[in-house]
Amino acid sequence: MYLKKDYQIKTIDTKELVSATFFAPFEKNVEPYIRVATGDFEELVSESGYESAIFAILNSIAHEVMHYQQWIEEREFDEDEAETNSPKIVEDYYYGDSFFEELEKNQKVWTIENEQGVPTATNMEGQCFLPFWSSKLGAEKIIASVRVYQEYKPIEILLDDFLNWLTELEDDGLMIGINWRGKQLIGHEMEPSEIIDQIKTCSKAL
Repeated sequence: MYLKKDYQIKTIDTKELVSATFFAPFEKNVEPYIRVATGDFEELVSESGYESAIFAILNSIAHEVMHYQQWIEEREFDEDEAETNSPKIVEDYYYGDSFFEELEKNQKVWTIENEQGVPTATNMEGQCFLPFWSSKLGAEKIIASVRVYQEYKPIEILLDDFLNWLTELEDDGLMIGINWRGKQLIGHEMEPSEIIDQIKTCSKAL
């Protein structure tokens, strides 16, 4: 993999300017390579913050990794698949399983609330989310970085209470945002049932 200082990279076939490219070799036993343009990193930092800038670069890399997987599996390059799956790859890498690991270790999670209660956020698809963090520090950071949350306070929730709450949220058709970070609220978005299943899986692994 090559990180280039250019703002954009020109593709070999179409000469199109893009943020990253994947070059497939002629044979499977020859390593391919990925080029990623990072020339706009400082601009991204000033516009969106350091974490969001890193996320953008990693997302470009993950996009090309998806094309690498398609090539390995001898499938046609699918831009829609790469576009959809690359953020998920980055989230898994960037945040890993820290939410569930810390939850299993501490047996508690945190959310934030004010006099009106816990905030909700709605995405472009109209899905409504409640946020939770695996550490008090994560909740405190979101309060400090997001203006509309500055009047909120972190609250602790024990694991059993969290599991009961998840069941209620599932019945209400709500989604969960976990370990959101930065002004853009970057993090995982999961169904309550998925979180319950993951908690059970982590418990069995111990």
